Amino acid sequence: MRFMLILPLALAACATGTRAPSWPDKVHLTGTRMEVSFNDGTLCHAEIEGTFSGTLNDCPYPMSYEVTGYKPSYLATAPGGLGDLFEPYAKVRLTTPTGMSWRFETPQPIPTKDQGAGQLKLPG
Repeated sequence: MRFMLILPLALAACATGTRAPSWPDKVHLTGTRMEVSFNDGTLCHAEIEGTFSGTLNDCPYPMSYEVTGYKPSYLATAPGGLGDLFEPYAKVRLTTPTGMSWRFETPQPIPTKDQGAGQLKLPG
């Protein structure tokens, strides 16, 4: 019975000219360039130097962006040309024309092991 309900949706997604919905899954900042990758592999970008809001350039998914709390990384000025390895700190909100939005932080937070706040577990 479930198969009969899912079959029309699967066929509609495979029809010529239609595309399964996509959403942003990562945001990466390098200097003044913001790159947004989508779950289908699409990569869009925007130059954010001097303007921290606008629309993604040449992107098949029309989205506006807003960057807040932008702070360059202290390590971005590291000697030896390593500055591009360190992302600036920022919060990014992407919004579709219909009002759906996603929020990201750069650099991406490092996941922690869930052991409770303030607890230290030693081996042994």
